[in-house]
Formats: sequence, C-alpha cells, structure tokens
Amino acid sequence: MSNTSNRTVHLKSLLALEEKRVALQQQIDDIQEQISKISNQVLGQEPSAIVKAARKAVATGAPQGRSQRGALKEKIMAALESAGHAGVRVTELAESLGTKAANLHAWFHATTKRMPSIVKVAGGHYRLNGHGPKSAPVAAAAPAKARSKARKGGRVKRGALSENVLAVLGEAGANGISIKDLSDKVGSNYRNVAVWFATTGKKHPKIKKVAPATYKLAA
Repeated sequence: MSNTSNRTVHLKSLLALEEKRVALQQQIDDIQEQISKISNQVLGQEPSAIVKAARKAVATGAPQGRSQRGALKEKIMAALESAGHAGVRVTELAESLGTKAANLHAWFHATTKRMPSIVKVAGGHYRLNGHGPKSAPVAAAAPAKARSKARKGGRVKRGALSENVLAVLGEAGANGISIKDLSDKVGSNYRNVAVWFATTGKKHPKIKKVAPATYKLAA
C-alpha cells in the first residue's frame, strides 16, 4: 500500500473518531443535564451560580421587536457576563433559556470563531475572556495572530502552519488539544492539520498523542 493510501486511511479513521467524540460529548452533556434535574428534585439543592445567572438573563429579556436570534445572543451574553469566571455550561444554560442544548452548541461553535472574547473552558463550558485568569489574554494572543496570518494569506503556509501548531500545543499544556480545536485556533481546516500531524508532526520528538485526534507537546 502506498504512502498516499496510508494517509487516506489514517485521515478517514481520524475523521470517524472525531465524529464519535462529538457524539459522545453530546451524550455526556445530556446525562449531566438529567443528573442536575434529578438532584434538584430529590435533594432540593439550590440552583448553581451558572443557572442563576442564566435565569437572570432570561428575566431581563430582550426588547420587543428584536429577532429571535438577536434575543438569544443577548441572553447568552448576559448570562456569560453574570457568571463571571465560573462561566456557563451549555446544558444548564439551555435549561434556563428554554431551548435545546444542540442549538446552543451550534451557536457557541459559530460565535467563538467571530468573538475571541468568548473562551471555551472545556467541552460544553464557556466564559468571557475578561473574566478568566490574568494569563488568559496572553495565552489567546498566539492563536489570534495565527488566525490573522491565515486571513491575510488565504491559506496558512506549511512553515507557518508548523509554527502556529507548535505554539498552540505549547499553550495547551499537559491535557493537550484536539485537532478540531487546534484547527480553529490556527485558522486552518481540519484536514490540513490532521495531515500535518500524520506527516510532519509524526517526526517531531516532543509531540505526543494523548487521545484519539488529541495531542500535546512534551516538556
């Protein structure tokens, strides 16, 4: 089997695994939502700070005449602002806003690309950049620069892609970062980054695979 055929097989495997990861994350979010509901009903727990923030945003409401999409954005931003450093979880926010978690996942996925002030803390968990640790703005500087280069050149050059990928891997720490998230940060498409890891990245002695389609930079 030729090298090209091998790469194609690996890429298909990576894409399939990434799709499974997204599906599993959705299932986890749904389970967390059910746990939260049952805990509140059985134990009589007070709503978390995140839920309170979201409910406050809903109570505030949007001005009459706004489109549904604009009203949703306003409520989400208000919830993020109120939640502060704790951020908001998609499942809890969806419950408070009376909408589907899938809709909010799609909203955050699209909006975080246009609004760097919204930071993904973990799967289904977001906060505003200004409410994070002091080091957060510095950590976001390199990916933003990478996206700027990508927009100017139309496509990230091979040398620039390597530089940007290594910079983001260095910021990701011991937990590493998925190819999907990394491709968003460097402003390149998923396929190019996956190919980079399967070829150039494979030769780099410090790049370690920590999970399917997830890598870190060893110390």
